[in-house]
Amino acid sequence: MKVLIFIQWPVQAWSIPDAQADALSVAFPEVEFVRARTLEEAGRAIVDVDICFAAMLAPAMIATAPRLRWVHSSASAVQGLLPLTELAAAGVQLTNSRGVQAIPIAEHVMGGVLQLSRRFDRTLRAQQEQQWIQHELSVDWPWMLHGRRMTIVGLGTIGLEVAKRAHAFGMHVTGVRRHLDRERPPYVDAVVGAGHLDDALTNCDVVVLSAPGTTHTTHLIGAPQLARLNRGAVLVNVARAGIVDGQAMQAALHSGQLGGAVLDVFDHEPLAADHPLWTTPNVVLTPHSAGFRASHWDEAAALFRDNLRRFQRGEPLHNPVDLAAGY
Repeated sequence: MKVLIFIQWPVQAWSIPDAQADALSVAFPEVEFVRARTLEEAGRAIVDVDICFAAMLAPAMIATAPRLRWVHSSASAVQGLLPLTELAAAGVQLTNSRGVQAIPIAEHVMGGVLQLSRRFDRTLRAQQEQQWIQHELSVDWPWMLHGRRMTIVGLGTIGLEVAKRAHAFGMHVTGVRRHLDRERPPYVDAVVGAGHLDDALTNCDVVVLSAPGTTHTTHLIGAPQLARLNRGAVLVNVARAGIVDGQAMQAALHSGQLGGAVLDVFDHEPLAADHPLWTTPNVVLTPHSAGFRASHWDEAAALFRDNLRRFQRGEPLHNPVDLAAGY
């Protein structure tokens, strides 16, 4: 059995460390591992491998890999990174790393919302300027999460972890998800399908986007949806930038319909230095880092190791991806 490891990005955090790749060879001495650091190297190596542990592959590579039976994505998102149509046509199974980043991203979501609700952005700035802004805060009051309404669009692994934490703060949580046949968790007050998105956004104070980026979710949130939120609501996007109509979002921020935004994803990354979001008040910007933490690769590699053992034993794999749906 031969496995190709190709997980290399300009961002170091998403590139598999050498130590993790070496540890796989130690854990599976009976398996031959080959490492590629460029797309060209991966294209040459894939011709005789059975498995790929990869972040991305080019469509043309699949036709040159007659032995390929399984691809495991080191990320959760696969749309646009892996050739889903070609994998389906070749009968190759795809799994992803869904769940590995759920808890850190959920903590990131709550941290961003708390920064805006408790006015930490203002108090930190005042601290740097050595200003005592007690009076100013009694004019533009901080607000509590307790009793507020949160709608989570995409009630998958990330959305569920966000819901747990929001519920603990005393928020009323509504989840929007595709699979309505699944049991409603006790920490989610209501679950609706995508067809009832507008209803779920009505009178909402915080909307969290954690849905996959697909053709069905492109510009899912536009001006009509933002208008349904309570005035001054907060938008959090830790999913894909394309889910939101960026112009509509900026217009809502400037009009006050949106009281703030917590944004970890952008249409073009890095965000251009002259982009207006940098200077828009009440916006928390992070550099696509919501899932960052030191233990990321320990958990991502552990998931792959478990799946590889399952593959060897002919058992069902964790996190199968619906190639037609894209997640």
